[in-house]
Amino acid sequence: MSGMVRLIYKLAVSFKNHQTKQENMELNWVKEYNKLFEAINQQGLPTYFSGNRFIGIIREFDNNFADYTQYINYRQEKGLSTSRKNYYYDILMLFKEDVRKQIIERIWKEVENSKDKEEEETQKSKEINIWFEDKISTVEKEEPIATTETIESPTIFISYSWDDEDHKNWILGLANKLIENGVTVILDRYDLKPGKNMMHFMDEAIKKADKVVMIFTENYKLKAEKREGGVGYEYSIFNVDLYKKITSNEKYIPILKNGTFDTSIPDFIQQFIAINMTDNFRFDEKFNELLLAIYDKPQIEKPKLGKRPSFMELKKT
Repeated sequence: MSGMVRLIYKLAVSFKNHQTKQENMELNWVKEYNKLFEAINQQGLPTYFSGNRFIGIIREFDNNFADYTQYINYRQEKGLSTSRKNYYYDILMLFKEDVRKQIIERIWKEVENSKDKEEEETQKSKEINIWFEDKISTVEKEEPIATTETIESPTIFISYSWDDEDHKNWILGLANKLIENGVTVILDRYDLKPGKNMMHFMDEAIKKADKVVMIFTENYKLKAEKREGGVGYEYSIFNVDLYKKITSNEKYIPILKNGTFDTSIPDFIQQFIAINMTDNFRFDEKFNELLLAIYDKPQIEKPKLGKRPSFMELKKT
C-alpha cells in the first residue's frame, strides 16, 4: 500500500470515527431528552412543565429568546409542530452543548424542587376533598330531597382557543376530570364531528349548558376582541348575555390559564371574578374551586345565625 493510499485510508477511517462519534452524541442527547420529558410531562403534578414554564427557563439563559406566544406563532407560520415534545427538543438543540447541559441541569433541579412540594400539595388536596365532601354531605342532610327523582349532573360548555397541542391536551384533561366528578361536559373534541355545522354546535351548546367555563389565554383574548373564528363567535354571544345579567351572572365562569388578567382576559370580562389556574402547583386546589362554582356551592360555608347574647335580653321588672 503506497503512502498516498495509506493517508487516504487513515483520513477515511478518521472521518468515519468522527461521524460515528457525532451520531452517538446525538443518540445520547435523544436518550437524555426522552428521560427528561417523561419527568416533566405528568399533567396535574408540580413537576409538569407547560410551554410557558419551559420557555421561562430558556429565557434565563438567553433573555432575548422569544416568549411563549411569539415562539408558537413562529412555528405555526413555518408549519412546524407545536407538540411540546417536539419543540422543547428543537429549542434545546439551538444551544451549544455546554449551555444545553446547563439548561437540562437547571430543569432537573426544578423537577427535584417540585417533587419536594408534591407531598405537601397532595396532603392539601386531600384536606380540600374531605372538606368538599363534608360540605356536600352536610347540605344533603340539612335539605333532604322529598322525591325519588335523581338529580341530574350539571352540564357545562368549555370555551377555549386552540393555542397549541399542549393547551388542547390540558383542556381535554380538565374535561375528563370534570366528567369523573359528575359533570356533563360539552366539548368540541368530544362532540363536534366532521360535517357538522360549527356555529350551530356553539349556539346549541351555550343554550343547553347550565354553566359556561371560559378558558382565557393571551390568544383567546386576541381572537375574542378581533371577533375571529369560533372564539370570536362565542365571545359575541357571551358578551350580549353577560351584559343582560351583569349583576346576577351565575352561568359564566372565567378561568385564567396563562398570561395575566390584563393580557389574557377581555376588558369587559375583567369585572367578573375569575379562577386563576396559571400555577400548576395549585391545580387541585383551583380545580376544587371550579367544582364548587359549577355545583353552586360556596367557597366558605356561612354559619347559621345564632341566638342573641343573654345580656341583650330585657330584664323583667
